[in-house]
This record gives sequence, structure tokens and C-alpha cells, in this order.
Amino acid sequence: MSPLPRVESLVGDLLPSVESAIDGEPPSTAAIDAASSAARVDRMMAMAHLPATAHITLIGHRTLPLLLALLQRGCAAVRSLRPGAPSPDCEAADLAWIVDLQGDSELDDALHAARSRIGANGRVVVEGANCVCRDGLMSIRDRAVALGLDVISFDHKARRLVLGAPPRLALVA
Repeated sequence: MSPLPRVESLVGDLLPSVESAIDGEPPSTAAIDAASSAARVDRMMAMAHLPATAHITLIGHRTLPLLLALLQRGCAAVRSLRPGAPSPDCEAADLAWIVDLQGDSELDDALHAARSRIGANGRVVVEGANCVCRDGLMSIRDRAVALGLDVISFDHKARRLVLGAPPRLALVA
């Protein structure tokens, strides 16, 4: 007797239980990632006080979900850069969002790239600030000050720093 009919009968017996298990499966990780990315984008946009049409530069690794969420939200222009990698343009941005860095040297590269893109009125958001720099938040602030940035706000729950150019003081004659 050939083993093929036996295999077909086993598959036929298992098929209804596999189909019922698939119906009860949780949502795919892609759907969860899209939802969490959209929520991150909404929180960050509210924290930085930016309109949906803002020009944004993402700097870091694994930025595609955030890039897609920003585009779905209606952002006019979104760029994604790797820290330390050359970029083909230096288009001005309203916000440079630094995410998922791999250490101190990437933080320096990311802050420099962000500073060169935001001009005098833009903002820089450093996300996951407790993971980015082994020396802590004051070290990030010190590095930012050296590049002409200062802390504007801080989200302690999400461990985000918002940086920007310090306001220029007018001299009185």
C-alpha cells in the first residue's frame, strides 16, 4: 500500500483544525507595528507642536514604519537618513527625529546631521534618550549645546528630548 493515501487522509483530518486555529490568530505583527508607529508619530507631532504638513527628517535605523506613518498622516516631505552616511541633499526640515541609534558615535553623527537640516526654527527630537547615550541625558544635552542646540522640552515617559536653536537675545543700545 502506498503511503500517499494515508498522508492525504491525515492532511484532510488536520485541515479543519488548522483553519479554525487561523481564524483565532492574533493580528499580524505588521498590523501591530503600523498601529504603534502611527501612535508614536501622533505623540511626537503633538509634543513638537508641528502641523501635519511639516517637513521631517528621520535619522537612525529601522525608520521605515515611522516614515510610512508620517506619509499616511499627510506630511509634505519625509526623508530617512542613516547616521554617518552621506546624504544626497541637505533640504531644510521642520523636524529632525532621531530614533534607534546604535551608540555614542552615531549620536554625534545624528545630532550633527539634524543641526544642519533644521535651521533656526526647526526642532530635533531624540527618542529613546536613555538608550542612546551611555553617559545619560546630560551628556546628550552637552553634545547638543556644542552644536548650537539646547533642550526645549522633555517627555519623561517616552524618554524623548526636544532640542532647538536657543533664542537669540536682542541687544539693547
